[in-house]
Amino acid sequence: MNNIYTVHASPGEGLGCFATAMIPVGALILRETPLFHVAEPRTNLAVTTAFSHLAPSEQEHYLALYAQNPTAQGDALVIDIFNANAWQTGSRTSICPLAARFNHACIPNASFAWNARLSQVSVHAVVAIPAHAQIKLSYERPYQTGSSRREKLAAYGFTCSCTACGSDAAASDVRRARMVMLDGRIRSGRRQLWRSPVPKAALELIKLLKEEGLVGEALGLAYHDAAAGWKRYGRLDRAVACAIHELETAITCFGIDSPAVDTTTAFLLGLKVEYAQLREHAADNT
Repeated sequence: MNNIYTVHASPGEGLGCFATAMIPVGALILRETPLFHVAEPRTNLAVTTAFSHLAPSEQEHYLALYAQNPTAQGDALVIDIFNANAWQTGSRTSICPLAARFNHACIPNASFAWNARLSQVSVHAVVAIPAHAQIKLSYERPYQTGSSRREKLAAYGFTCSCTACGSDAAASDVRRARMVMLDGRIRSGRRQLWRSPVPKAALELIKLLKEEGLVGEALGLAYHDAAAGWKRYGRLDRAVACAIHELETAITCFGIDSPAVDTTTAFLLGLKVEYAQLREHAADNT
């Protein structure tokens, strides 16, 4: 699997992962079993204890990962490395040395996911990645403006220079500020009794995510919200169409063997059954 990319120096970023050939949309780039994990909420003692249980060769592998303070020693170095490289994996936080080599972009071209069925992490391409291009993941949620992202990314010890933080920063901030508002409107709308005739917030969010180039998990969630909205408003035909897009996005981001894809498939099938029953009932009444 690793021959799909190579790891070498990236100016200003330490090491990075680069495609060795064109990687198509949805391609599995990496699958990895965590070196170790700790339960959340974690403590420093839990991290150092887990590290102490590793074999010497595994400890050496771990200590070769990026540290914000390379002069740190002992437990301080172990904790520093953990904080700079760990990924959330369900209810735990895990160290995946191979996945840790992927650098960040606020508009990523690949998606990181945890597969609870396989107890492994995966990285899939969410767009076609040209040969020699760097493969990048997002370390942060998409519904944040540049200042908020910079503040959180500072914890990793770097400043992002992707297009959303550089040449397109002003337009990106406008889109993302609107995304924040729309996401909040969708969440609060679920608790309100009144309904608009269409799921306007979800549909606008889909449009903005595409304009921003965020075609990974966030787009799939927006399609789900749109499908659920159309169902509430009695438009099962449009709900099915949005759920199909949600499933396509889920397969791209998580892989066909992911439990998340099973859940999305079940949602789509349920909508299709309801839509078929509705059409059958309508035909009986004509």
